[in-house]
Amino acid sequence: MSNVEMPTGEQILPFYIVCDESGSMEPIGGIAAINQALPDLHAEIAADPLVSDKCRIGLITFSDTAEELMSLTKLSDVVAMPGMQARGLTNYGSVFELLKQVIVRDIANLKSQGFEVFRPAVFFITDGEPTDDPAWENSYRSLMDKATFRQYPNIIAFGVHGANAVTIGKVGTVGAFIGDNGVAPADSLSEIMRSLTRSIMDSSGSSTPTFVVPSAPTGTTAVALEPM
Repeated sequence: MSNVEMPTGEQILPFYIVCDESGSMEPIGGIAAINQALPDLHAEIAADPLVSDKCRIGLITFSDTAEELMSLTKLSDVVAMPGMQARGLTNYGSVFELLKQVIVRDIANLKSQGFEVFRPAVFFITDGEPTDDPAWENSYRSLMDKATFRQYPNIIAFGVHGANAVTIGKVGTVGAFIGDNGVAPADSLSEIMRSLTRSIMDSSGSSTPTFVVPSAPTGTTAVALEPM
């Protein structure tokens, strides 16, 4: 596991849950499924002192624009998780631009508190194709350019309903999964949320945290990564 910066103290794994809240997520039950799963994620992580100490969680949503719904934080300090609301289209570029900004800010903040910060992990969840295609790819490349952005994240991408396997494979860098035909998107999303919760728990559950890439959640299939 590579560190983003030189060691300075206690080790921390930053995780960003990035959720599509475009209008198409509402009729498939996607907004409800994620909103129902977030309190469970909160309860499970906050209840484990070691996991809670070793990880920090942020929640970002995107539609026409991207929004930081919950800044990177220790979940045991959170009273209740925020909820998503369906709105707008599916602008990928805006979320990759916002991710780069918050990663820079968050790593600087953690380091100023004396933490050793491991490479961030992003769980990217969507139900459709980008409405800003192909412009989003420039924002994505800026986020993932190892030569110019040392703090680039590991990304696990999940797609359901109208998402395209090739696009999901482009977004994911260490894992990409697409919902199976015949499985209700809401059911796939519920399993995706359980899977990413388990990944966070497994990654953060030791004195030396190591990012654990989830296996394919029930109701999804792994797809080939398509490096850009």
